[in-house]
Amino acid sequence: MRSLAENQDVAGLHKMPTGVEGFDAITGGGLPRNRTSLILGGPGGGKTVFALQTLVNGARQFGEPGIFVAFEENSRHILANAASFGWNLPKLEKKQLFFFDAKMGPDVIKAGEFDLSGMLAGIKAEADARGARRIVFDAVDALLSLLDDPLAERREIYRLDRDSRANRFEPSELTYCTLQSLPSA
Repeated sequence: MRSLAENQDVAGLHKMPTGVEGFDAITGGGLPRNRTSLILGGPGGGKTVFALQTLVNGARQFGEPGIFVAFEENSRHILANAASFGWNLPKLEKKQLFFFDAKMGPDVIKAGEFDLSGMLAGIKAEADARGARRIVFDAVDALLSLLDDPLAERREIYRLDRDSRANRFEPSELTYCTLQSLPSA
């Protein structure tokens, strides 16, 4: 079996370790670096915990600050829920992690469309200030469901990916993890 370091460049795909040993082992080193990874699963499937653990491990083990953008749950609730893991998030929050509340209510959507560029500009400023290398958009489906149009939702996912990678964030090593819930059956 190859080591984590040996798996980093398999087939020219550089990986960003998550620090989750079993996951990094089966994926050959973690998530693809410099790309968006979409994590899907039903409610309670562990998407938020996985993403948060990836940010915590990135900050602690790999010296990569991160940003957590919460579209559904208030970040204070996320911090309270994560307290049981012993990660000491308030300490990491001072310099290495930034939590951004991006929840919008249905009253925000007036004409059926919205533009995320203002929010991305604010996140970019934090990413630059902190030297962030990892970002999580948690429950982006909660925001996109306000559009009530599957084609518009897909368009906004592509725009979020394109704008955040190509136009908004430096360094180019920033890696994203977008979390989206599957529709209930």
